[in-house]
Amino acid sequence: LLSSNDSLSSLLSSVIIFINTENKTFMRKSCINIKPLTNASELHNTRHKELDYVRKELSPLNESWTDDRYQGKSFGQIRKDIAERYQTQVRQKMQAKAKPLREGVVVLDDHVTLNKLKELAALMEATFGIKTIQIHIHRDEGHVDADSREWKPNLHAHMVFDWTKPDGRSQNLKRDD
Repeated sequence: LLSSNDSLSSLLSSVIIFINTENKTFMRKSCINIKPLTNASELHNTRHKELDYVRKELSPLNESWTDDRYQGKSFGQIRKDIAERYQTQVRQKMQAKAKPLREGVVVLDDHVTLNKLKELAALMEATFGIKTIQIHIHRDEGHVDADSREWKPNLHAHMVFDWTKPDGRSQNLKRDD
C-alpha cells in the first residue's frame, strides 16, 4: 500500500501500471475525474435511461458491483444515513450544499477488469478513507467515426464514492491528493 503522503493520482497510476504489467500489455495514460454525484448518475450508470451514444447489443458486456455496506440502498438513502451520522456526531445539521457522495470516471482500456477496479477501491479506502459504493464498467458507449465509419468505443468506469469520515464529515483531500 501507498503511504498517506502519496496522491490519489499516484495511486491510480500505480494501479493502472499494475493492472497492465500483469497482463503484459501497456495502456495509454489514464486518469480519474472526480466530481459531486449528480441526480442523473444512478439512471445513467444502471442504464435506466435511454442514451443515443450506447450500442444496446454491447450493454450485456457492462459490469456492475455494489459494496455490501450499501447493498439495496438508493443514493438518497445513503445521503440521508450520512446526514444522520453527521448530526449525531457533530450535533448540528449537515449543510444542504454538502456533497458527501462523489463520482469518478476512470478511463479504461479493454484489459481492465472489475476485480482490478475493486482493488483500486480497496486501496483508495485504505489510503484515503474514501469508500466506494458502486463501480459500473461501460463497454457500450462510443461513437462512429465520421470518416472511417468505424465504431470508436469510449471504455470507462464510473466509481461512486462515500466521501465522508466515520463521523459524517467530509474527507479533506488537497488538490494534489
